[in-house]
Amino acid sequence: MGYIYLFISLFAGTLKGYCGKKTSSYTGSIGNAVFANTIRMFLCILIGFVLILVTEDLRILIPSRTLLLVSALSGISSAVFVVTWLISVKKSAYMMLDIFLMLGVLIPLTASNIFFSEPIALTQWVGIGVLFIAVVIMCSYNNAIKAKLTLPSLILLLICGIANGITDFSQKLFTKCIPDGSAAAFNFYTYVFAALVLSAVYTATRKKAADEKKTDLKKIFGYVFIMALCLFANSYFKTLAAEYLNAVLLYPLNQGCALILSAIMASALFKEKLTLMAVIGMITAFAGLLIINLL
Repeated sequence: MGYIYLFISLFAGTLKGYCGKKTSSYTGSIGNAVFANTIRMFLCILIGFVLILVTEDLRILIPSRTLLLVSALSGISSAVFVVTWLISVKKSAYMMLDIFLMLGVLIPLTASNIFFSEPIALTQWVGIGVLFIAVVIMCSYNNAIKAKLTLPSLILLLICGIANGITDFSQKLFTKCIPDGSAAAFNFYTYVFAALVLSAVYTATRKKAADEKKTDLKKIFGYVFIMALCLFANSYFKTLAAEYLNAVLLYPLNQGCALILSAIMASALFKEKLTLMAVIGMITAFAGLLIINLL
C-alpha cells in the first residue's frame, strides 16, 4: 500500500507543478506569489475540513498537544520552504534547488534512523549517492543561473532544503508519535499553521507588495484551486505512505521520481528540450532508485 500511496502523491505533485508553471507568468513578483500561496493554503484548510466532514468524525479536529506540536513543525517548515523557494527562484538559482532538496532528504533519513531505529543499508547509501550524482548531472547541462551564486543565495538554498527535509520528517514523526491519529487532521492543522505564517509574511511585506502590479486572482483561481487540491493530496498520501515505508525508501524515491517526472513533463507539455545530459541524469536517477529499493 505504501508504494500506491506514494504513486498518488507523486501524481498530485506533478500536476501541482504543471499548474504552477502555467500560473508563473501571473505571479512573477514575490509579493504576488506569497499572496497566491497564502490563498492556496487556506483552500487546503477547506479541503481538509471537507475531507474530514465526509470521511471521518469532526471530533478528530479536537487536537492533542502532540498533534498540535507536530503539525506546527510541519506547517511552519512548509511555509519557510515556500518563501525561501520563491526568493531562490527569483534570484535565478532555480536549477540549484534540486541539489539542495536532495540534500534535504538526508534529514528524514538520519532522523528516522536515530530516533526510530529505521535501518539504512550500505547499498541504500550507495543508491542515495547515485541519486546525488544524477541531480548534479541534470543541473549541469542547464545554464539558467544568470548571476554568480552569492553567499546569501547559498544560505537561502540551504534553508530551503532543510525546511523541506523537516517537513518530510514531520510526516514520519506523526506516524510514529500518533500511530492511531488521523492523517487528514494532521494535514488540516499543517495548513492552518502554514497559512498563518504566510499571512504574517504577506502582511509584513504588504507595503512593498502594494507597489507591485496586483495578481488578477480571477484569471488563475482555477489553477490555484487545482494546485491546492494537489498540494493537499500530495502531503496527505505521502503521510499515509510514511506509515508503510521506511524513510530510506520513501523520501529518496519521492525526490528521485519527482525529478524524473518534472523533466518529462517539461519536455512533453512545455516543449523544453531534453538534452543528452538530461537523459543521462534521468537514467542515473533511475539506477539509484533501483539500488535503494531492490539491492
